[in-house]
Amino acid sequence: MNMNKSVLPLLSACILMSNIVLGQKDTAINWNNEIIYHVMQRSFYDSNGDLHGDLNGFVQKLDYLKELGVTTILFTPLYESGFYHNYFPTNYEAIDPEYGTKEDYINFVKAVHKKGLKFLMDMETQYAQSGNIWFDDSFENPDSKYTDFIYYSDSLNKYPEQIFMPSKSPLYDFTAWPGDKHHIVFLDLNNEKVKHWMKDFYLYWVDPNADGNFDDGVDGFRIDHIMDDLDYKGLFTNMYQEFWKPIFRACKDLNPSIFVLGEQSNWNEYGDSMVKASGADAAFSFPLRFAIAGEEGTHDMYIDPASNGVKMDPKRIHKVVKESMSHFTVNTFTVNFLENHDTARWASVVNNNEGQKRVAAVLNILLPGVPSIYYGQELGLTGQTHEWGSDANHIPVREAFPWTTNFEDKGNAVWYKDTGDWWTQSFWNTSSVNQLALSVQKKDKNSLWNHYRNLIAIRRQHDVFTQGSYIPILTAHEHIMAFKRQLNNINGYVVINTSEETIKLDNINFLKNHEVLHQQNITISENSMTLKPYAILVSKSH
Repeated sequence: MNMNKSVLPLLSACILMSNIVLGQKDTAINWNNEIIYHVMQRSFYDSNGDLHGDLNGFVQKLDYLKELGVTTILFTPLYESGFYHNYFPTNYEAIDPEYGTKEDYINFVKAVHKKGLKFLMDMETQYAQSGNIWFDDSFENPDSKYTDFIYYSDSLNKYPEQIFMPSKSPLYDFTAWPGDKHHIVFLDLNNEKVKHWMKDFYLYWVDPNADGNFDDGVDGFRIDHIMDDLDYKGLFTNMYQEFWKPIFRACKDLNPSIFVLGEQSNWNEYGDSMVKASGADAAFSFPLRFAIAGEEGTHDMYIDPASNGVKMDPKRIHKVVKESMSHFTVNTFTVNFLENHDTARWASVVNNNEGQKRVAAVLNILLPGVPSIYYGQELGLTGQTHEWGSDANHIPVREAFPWTTNFEDKGNAVWYKDTGDWWTQSFWNTSSVNQLALSVQKKDKNSLWNHYRNLIAIRRQHDVFTQGSYIPILTAHEHIMAFKRQLNNINGYVVINTSEETIKLDNINFLKNHEVLHQQNITISENSMTLKPYAILVSKSH
């Protein structure tokens, strides 16, 4: 479908009318019941042998997600781009051909919904890159019909505003894997024409064929790098209210179940101010991720992993959880995560400390908030960013999901194979792949993969871990991370030893009448327990 500016508003109005006729009701979803699986689809499963993960390949692996127990899929962007991660578009309206066709996309979304899953589309629609007709046609051409779409600081269209660059800078060449050069420029987000186009663009993905049936539409969006003052340049201000809120409102008017997850640009913040001002539904819990890792918060990027692993401070984690809960209401949400496409893999953060991988998994899944798992996290994939002078810097944290131990096996999406040091240093070229691969871990009942699967099942089967209140317990011991979640007359308990030492706890009242749901490295005797290093207990009682 060609998203013509004159056609889309009419389609949107028709869809709204059809919803009224059909009697569609506001079906608000409690996202605390969801578990997000965050995927860079290029690295997931290759269906056609070109080594790039694609939409048809993902359809083939939907049963894997069902088996793991996740409920919602979050992709990195799908639109055409000169960058392998697709964050800066050459064509907003088109699907990257390496992922498939628009028909493949529609088939994918319908298949996701038939499996009872949801789909969130990642968007970064504040910028465009060279190759986008809006920029290519308007650069040094003020008479271009696309002039209004790109922000120029001069009347001759010689100086587009550029990401990371001062105003009126000469065009900067950003290096993209495997070596191409591109410019990245700002859209004129103050322009009413751009605002209307963008609203129609988002509405299109909510209902692509404009029939009022959302089986082919997204269930929501992730907004990358959402800011009120874009890149702190003072050029695009009050963005939450004037740019984003009308878009989100229009999408929710069309489909009231649409969910908007904003990635707040300041990672030191809980994100609630962004949610409130923009009308988004959720933000990422960066403060919790910093707390679990024992790191100081940074404005927009994590520090390198410490050589000696991490030191968890239960008191700090409790404090952050309680603060986070106070910032969000019953209708807004915080999303908990350990890793994503911008950060070091958790297994590398903890230097492959098996206990710390498992303890963090418990916190990721069972603390209050919506859990998000980055693909391969459930296998303990390793990787951290490097400095290679291009966007290849992040390839080590975006590697191919290891379905098997051999990268030459069908489906393994090693699109970066033999292209540089990132491949030479890849886990695929070490013996660790023999433990990381899914084909190996599924056969081992004690694997990290089975650990995640068990925790996810507990969360989904026991509402106390999705809707329950949060009460820190056993706080006298500095190395014990323990809490109770309470819902009606049900209590859910989590007790974790965050240290390398064995700890014995006596006079634990809830042990008298509790049901163990999951335990590792722990011995229970009447009202006492002995916790070996990184021991875990998950239980419930009436």
